[in-house]
Amino acid sequence: MVKVLASFIIVISLFFINKYYHREGLLAHHISSLHQSYLIKQSDTGRLMYGFYANEGESDKINRIPDFSYAGYMGGGVRIPNVPVKLVLEPKPGDNKKQIQDAIDRVSSMSIDNSGFRGKILLKAGNYHINGSLRIKTNGVILAGEGHDEKGTVLIATQESKHTFIYLGNASNKSKKIEDTATRITSDYVATGSNSFTVETALKYEVGDTIVIQKTPNEDWIIRLGMSQYGWTPEAYQVLHERIISGIKGNQVTINIPIVDPIKAKDGGGTIYKFISNRATKQSGIENIRLVSSYMHDEDEEHGWNGIKLQMAENCWVRNVTVLYFGFSAVTVDKNSAFNTIEDCAMLDPMAKTEGKRKYSFNMGLGSFNLFQRCYTRGGRHDFVTGARVSGPNVFLDCYADSAKSDIGPHQRWATGTLFDNVQGQNLRVRNRSRRGSKTRHGWAGAQTMFWNCVSTSSMGMTVENPPGSINWIVGGQAAQVIGNGYIELLGKQVLPRSLYLAQLQNRLGLEAVINVTTPMQRSGTIYSNLIR
Repeated sequence: MVKVLASFIIVISLFFINKYYHREGLLAHHISSLHQSYLIKQSDTGRLMYGFYANEGESDKINRIPDFSYAGYMGGGVRIPNVPVKLVLEPKPGDNKKQIQDAIDRVSSMSIDNSGFRGKILLKAGNYHINGSLRIKTNGVILAGEGHDEKGTVLIATQESKHTFIYLGNASNKSKKIEDTATRITSDYVATGSNSFTVETALKYEVGDTIVIQKTPNEDWIIRLGMSQYGWTPEAYQVLHERIISGIKGNQVTINIPIVDPIKAKDGGGTIYKFISNRATKQSGIENIRLVSSYMHDEDEEHGWNGIKLQMAENCWVRNVTVLYFGFSAVTVDKNSAFNTIEDCAMLDPMAKTEGKRKYSFNMGLGSFNLFQRCYTRGGRHDFVTGARVSGPNVFLDCYADSAKSDIGPHQRWATGTLFDNVQGQNLRVRNRSRRGSKTRHGWAGAQTMFWNCVSTSSMGMTVENPPGSINWIVGGQAAQVIGNGYIELLGKQVLPRSLYLAQLQNRLGLEAVINVTTPMQRSGTIYSNLIR
């Protein structure tokens, strides 16, 4: 009787848990078929509970998975707005560059409304030939079309040389540390996932200050990683991590977003500075457009190279954009851009040689707190990729690389705090790339890189290696094999929560935040088949 009653209670409990998650739109399969990681568990009310882990070569379990949910427009969980149209253009014969740039400049000179927007330039459906680059540099300017298919708004790049087609942001603006505010971090070990530490003195700081946490590695750290042979130096790896002070108690500083790369006194420690981000392009976007590069043959490289490049852009977006035949990327996020969302975009059939420095479809070049979601590629190389010394959190969510020529993952030289969440492609890797790279000797590509419920479609599977003193993870997902000494858990299983990013977002801001940034289908399960174009 006791056993029967216990079985009845379990069945009823699973029924209500299952109903809850389907109602909340976050469950892909029946709860009984799912598994939970030691690193992070989700309760039946959606709350997250974290387990602690030790880094490679260490024994103290004091680190935890960082919160990736701060990535995206306005820090995550905020719906991208529909901005009113101020100017409407029709395609005209010949070169359309001047009429479009003049319209951008005209709207850029308009007053900003109470929501931070100047207005939208609407390009009516049709073909617009453009010889050169377009530039959006100011706040609150949106360039939009009437659709990203062949019958929508098609911008054709005709310039016969490598170039970026549309710039979003102004690279001439420079971020700045305030040198005389420097104070050393005195904590012996600031763990991954933590959000507080002690400093020599906090007297120069106030709650609300924007700061950078600068790691100051020593030669011992370089040697421990085995990177001296590849030309790494401590000075070159003083990576900056931008944060805001949310609390001060004595000399203990609390920050708004947790650490993604541990700071250890034995490795050289770190210093904080007040920081002026100086990103002047905010609340601007590009949407509902098709970008097409002209080209002479399949390996032609004198044509459109980047579809869109974000530079010093903050709280901006690119959505519903399809990019064809460009040689390098659909979208590159670069030059310290932060809190941007790239969603529902595609990179199709890039035209260039299939070798290094080409076909990086969605490229996180340099910046923090950026979200790429629901993006699709066909025929690229490194389709969802980070560059050198990229400081997270940055997130690739629900993305699919079809017919890729190389791997997905951090590409070179210590990108930290990247989440690949429900990403599918042939090979997914985070590893010591050692001498790989034409000139730069890539070495350790990344640390604190998470592959969560990702799928490898290649017999080569996934590679996950742990740098000494750090970690990389695979949790859930599918792969024919896994190579390396990284953290591997529940491979071959569908892990609950389906999406780590969305679960962390709900945990921090509530279900409404998840609804704001997702589609109903995305909340119900994986969406790979619906991304294909």
